Amino acid sequence: MKKKTIMGLEYKWEMFLVYLFNILGFVFSFMKDKEVDKDVRFQYNQSGVIFIINIVINIISRVSSNLLGVVYVSWALSILQLVLFVFVIITIVKAFSNESYRIPAVADLAEKIFK
Repeated sequence: MKKKTIMGLEYKWEMFLVYLFNILGFVFSFMKDKEVDKDVRFQYNQSGVIFIINIVINIISRVSSNLLGVVYVSWALSILQLVLFVFVIITIVKAFSNESYRIPAVADLAEKIFK
C-alpha cells in the first residue's frame, strides 16, 4: 500500500528529502493534511525535532567556544551531532526498504512536542 505524503512523492524519496533537509520535516509537522499516513506524520515530526536539536547544539557550541572559551563542550556536541547524523542515515536506509525507524530519545521527544 502506498503511503500518502504531503509532496506526493513515494515514501522513500520524501523521507530522503525530509531527513536530508530537516527544515522540511519541521515545516511539514505543522501542516494539517488529514490524508497523510500516521507513520509519515511521525517521520516529519522526528525530522523536525532533529532540526530543533541541531539548532540548539549549534547555539550552545558557539556560545561555549566563542564567549566562554571552552572548546571541550564544542567537541562533545560535535560528537553528538555525528551520532545523530548516523541515526539519520539509518532512518533513510530503513525508509528505502519501506520501514519506519524510531531514533532513540528523539522519537520520544517528537511524540511529546507534536502531540
